[in-house]
Amino acid sequence: MRNIYIIGILSIICLCASCSTNRYSLKSSLRADESLMGKDHKEINRLMGRAGWNYTEHPNISPNDHPDATHCEVIFDEELGEYIFRFSIHANAEHLDGDRGKKEDRQRNEMKSLTAERWRHLNGNIGERQILKWKFRLPTGFRASTKFCHIHQLKAQEGNNGAPLITISTRCNKDGSNRRIQVIHTGDTRESSRGVLVDNLPLSDFEGQWIEVTTEMHYKHDGAFKIKMKRMSDGKILIDKKFKGIDLWRTGATNIRNKFGLYRSYGRKMRDGNDRPDNGIKDESIDLADFRVYEKKR
Repeated sequence: MRNIYIIGILSIICLCASCSTNRYSLKSSLRADESLMGKDHKEINRLMGRAGWNYTEHPNISPNDHPDATHCEVIFDEELGEYIFRFSIHANAEHLDGDRGKKEDRQRNEMKSLTAERWRHLNGNIGERQILKWKFRLPTGFRASTKFCHIHQLKAQEGNNGAPLITISTRCNKDGSNRRIQVIHTGDTRESSRGVLVDNLPLSDFEGQWIEVTTEMHYKHDGAFKIKMKRMSDGKILIDKKFKGIDLWRTGATNIRNKFGLYRSYGRKMRDGNDRPDNGIKDESIDLADFRVYEKKR
């Protein structure tokens, strides 16, 4: 029998080391649960924390931001037949969400894996081979920023931890044309950075569709990165690419954490509290489900 442990009202599935996917063992899984419906961000964060995840980078955490709005909720999804997380972010005439209390040039609503020692198995460690699996859905008409709009990041902790190591990002022109999904790499140095790895995924292939993502990482300076995205409605593979000899570590880093949600640019710096972006961004959301973390057996 598989070992299923329910902590609070969050389902966390931890399978024994004998269970594997291509010689990888499943270390942790995270799903939303019916009992989280109607709960606020504090309750969601408290229960995520018991599973090694964290929800503290969002507009509710500061009175200088947008503390009274709902930015994360659990709903039932008919297509998947399960409860999912919905992250929402606001950019309208009345409310402009910011970045943890600041409303300068960007806004953020993200969850992430914890970095404490006891949760290091959820993160990338030097020399380690790891697989991440999750599902996301962007609404039809999703408007990306003209600059950055990340829906996933691999972010170094400590050391050289500026730009994310890997991002899955949405992008468009100022008039809203050329809407697409990119995969971007930033190495330890300018010379080892490959920049945009993928820049040819039309957003129209993703809109309103559940997408299952699988990424594989070999965390070292001469590492490897693989990404596969499958549209669940028809099984179409939207991308399946592998990059060898890629710099997948940062000098001085302790580990590489995983981030999911919406993190996007206003397109320029805001002049004052009444200023609003003029690059077309609007209220948006992203649906997230079924997080799984695997490590290769040693």
